[in-house]
Amino acid sequence: MKTSRCLVLALCLLGQSAMAQTTVDIPIDEARVIATRALLAGETELALQIAQGLLQANPDDRAALLVVAAGAPRAGDAAAGRRAGARAYALSQTDTQRYEAARLTALAAANEERFTLATFWLRRALTVVPNEQERERTLADAAGLRRINPWSTNLGFAIVPSNNVNGGADENDVDDLGGLQGNLSADALALAGVRASLNFSTQYRFYQSPRDRATVALQYQVARVRLQDEIVDNPQDRPDVEGDETVRVDAGAFATDYLQLLLGYDRAFEAGTIGLQASIGTFEYGGDPYYDFQRLRLTGAIPLSDPLVLQLSARREWQDYESTTIGEVVRTTLNAGLSYRLDGGDRISATLGSTDSDGQGPSQTFEDWSLRIGYSFAEPVGPISLSLNAGVKFADYPVFFNTTDGREDETLFYGVNIGFPDIEYAGFVPGLSIDGSQSESNVGRFTRNSLSVAFTINSAF
Repeated sequence: MKTSRCLVLALCLLGQSAMAQTTVDIPIDEARVIATRALLAGETELALQIAQGLLQANPDDRAALLVVAAGAPRAGDAAAGRRAGARAYALSQTDTQRYEAARLTALAAANEERFTLATFWLRRALTVVPNEQERERTLADAAGLRRINPWSTNLGFAIVPSNNVNGGADENDVDDLGGLQGNLSADALALAGVRASLNFSTQYRFYQSPRDRATVALQYQVARVRLQDEIVDNPQDRPDVEGDETVRVDAGAFATDYLQLLLGYDRAFEAGTIGLQASIGTFEYGGDPYYDFQRLRLTGAIPLSDPLVLQLSARREWQDYESTTIGEVVRTTLNAGLSYRLDGGDRISATLGSTDSDGQGPSQTFEDWSLRIGYSFAEPVGPISLSLNAGVKFADYPVFFNTTDGREDETLFYGVNIGFPDIEYAGFVPGLSIDGSQSESNVGRFTRNSLSVAFTINSAF
């Protein structure tokens, strides 16, 4: 028999009183079958011996690599299993083969306690998943890894077309700008365009017990704006612009960068849960430092009955603005909400919130309160997941430039969040968010409306 088609194996044959050793010739294809059957029968050591012999004859023997990928972690060498699985993935010719290799590699990485790497391999498996049953299985495994992984990293991306990317006023013909007569600058008017944002967060759980845990996290968000028309040609809206003169608006002036470092602690009690979070961070606007902040946040959830949960939160924030005309701002926010699960699993919620802000500038000293109602569907509505919300917000600025009555705003808002779970790829799911608001104010500058549609990509686990 030709050596290219057979394998010389040293097999251990057990006798009644002693162990004898003999050497036999086995065809390569038959050796692969024996190794696989031995692995399935729990004879891991024998399966690995045969697989190593196969790999000596051919280092790219995919079947032998799969045996090592599955068997080495059982024998205590998860790193060897992971390397073999990764090599088998590279040698795979079909999606079914890639799926098999990716899952074995993920399992080996998990045995090494390299949970983030294991999650990466499960995402690769999801790109070639053969059917819906395996997809659900792999998503469940990924969610399980997330629970035990001390590291948790999220990446989100959004593209948001809007008729008001800068939060500008509806009209330039304003009779009273907070006690000041005149016209608004071009960048203070509502400008249509697109805002693109990238959100990154990573969290490490450095302590955990059955009842509590402590974490440290980093969050970063960057947003950039592209205007529909950076050249504003509107002599009627801009009386100070004569003839055919135009005004250029710099989209970079609306760029934002946000960085936050957080320390959190959560504890579970028989009566509910409580969380404490402290953070520091910085916010940049238009490419320049805008303000630094420190925050303290306390949250709690108390089940009032099986379907009804009371949720409470309180936050204290200190902002230190670069501008000396604004200076320091102290802000306190309180929220109380009820969430009720209906018989079918749908959930309805209501949240009442209040904010008290105290600062040097007229726009930083105010009180507001809001009411938000939400409804989320437990099961997909056709091919989409769906949640809805709407509410109202009232704000009172007691001193606003030269106005005698201050500034009072009333805002109606709504939102629709749509997910497309059937379009999942590598564990990422596209989404669509529609958000709108209409604000009325006794100061014309702050009468405005906004409608935006956000195209998002987020992780399914």
